[in-house]
Amino acid sequence: MNSRKVDVERRKGEKGAALVTAILISTLLLAVGGTVILTSGMSATTAIESTAELQAYYGAESGLEAALHVVRGHVAPSWGVNPSTKMGFRTAVDPNKSNRSSDHSTQSRLSAWIDYGGNDRVTPTGANYSFSIVVSDPDDPNGTQRAADATYRPTRIQIQSIGYGPRGSVKRMEMIVQKKDFDFQPNAMLLMRGSDDGSAAEMTFDIGDSAAKFYTGQDASGGGTDLPTFGVTNGTDLTVADEAITKGSTVEEDQTAQFPIGSLPPWLQTADNARAFLNDMQIVSRSMGRYYTTFDGYAGSDADPKFTFVNGNCTLDGGAGLLIVTGDLVMNGNPTFNGVVLVLGGGSINRSGGGNGNIHGTIYVAKFARSWPASENNLPHPFLAPSFHTSGGGNADLRYDSSWVQKAKDALGDIVRDVREY
Repeated sequence: MNSRKVDVERRKGEKGAALVTAILISTLLLAVGGTVILTSGMSATTAIESTAELQAYYGAESGLEAALHVVRGHVAPSWGVNPSTKMGFRTAVDPNKSNRSSDHSTQSRLSAWIDYGGNDRVTPTGANYSFSIVVSDPDDPNGTQRAADATYRPTRIQIQSIGYGPRGSVKRMEMIVQKKDFDFQPNAMLLMRGSDDGSAAEMTFDIGDSAAKFYTGQDASGGGTDLPTFGVTNGTDLTVADEAITKGSTVEEDQTAQFPIGSLPPWLQTADNARAFLNDMQIVSRSMGRYYTTFDGYAGSDADPKFTFVNGNCTLDGGAGLLIVTGDLVMNGNPTFNGVVLVLGGGSINRSGGGNGNIHGTIYVAKFARSWPASENNLPHPFLAPSFHTSGGGNADLRYDSSWVQKAKDALGDIVRDVREY
């Protein structure tokens, strides 16, 4: 039999095998190609959604920043309220004051300060996201205490912001804004915190011998309680103060007074408390960008009182606000300062020159070691005798002023305590 015919006969059972193999391979290739196409499509969709989510996140952040800008008083009202309305925590949480008169919302949205569009959202110029905000008092959520007490002032507020991005993306964020607690009610216009062992170490106290030097605890703003002009904390220093006021300077009644330690602010009752207070205020000053190791110049202004923390010596040209100096304070020439001056640590003030600088507010002076060698860790480090020295001619007033004391406390501003998504 022909061999070719035999071969053909033998292969009759293999008809269609190549076709089946080709179909199987094609199916596999199509599956791989489909997977690649599906994965690419999903990646593109995920990238688009991620961009939209990120834009919504930016919107929520922008809402928090806008609200914080308003609460800190950097924006004037412009939508249906009295332009003289002052922003503060109480105003911020009261919808009758923080919202424009046409606002239908029963929640505080700061719409008198921030321009909401027709969709009840704020859309920054040129942005492809928007936001809405709600401000509330977490300690008085229904406003009951605020309605019952006209003097009630929230110590913290909650700001919630919803950010809206493209493709229906939404992000929610909230933060707590809190007033920095500065527990301080002045005892005197100028208080010298004496040494813990007053019988052994007396303060240096020289207020000048010119009648042009004027000292008073009478409230210059007329809105508070008059205070003694000079305050001390022990009998030895009271004797020194009583002697100083006989040298020629003009000192109004009540001229001097001795205060028990328990009547002082808590941070001035013990040297350990004073050290802890300085540590805390140093942290706050760093967060506000107002920390200095030395200082020479103006610490704030009447129009813009500042919190200034000098961890060292300070030569003051003037200013306004809250000034804390841990070294020695020097005031030469014409330094006019309005607010609160705390010289804690070095405990020395030197006023000299023939200028006419005035201080309105209050001054506290205390001397104590803030740090020491390790070899002295087991030794006491109490308050020591402080120093106040005035020399030179010229007019110079030191007056208690309750309004400037309050402005100095307000200069600490609002601290953002917590931020989170919810």
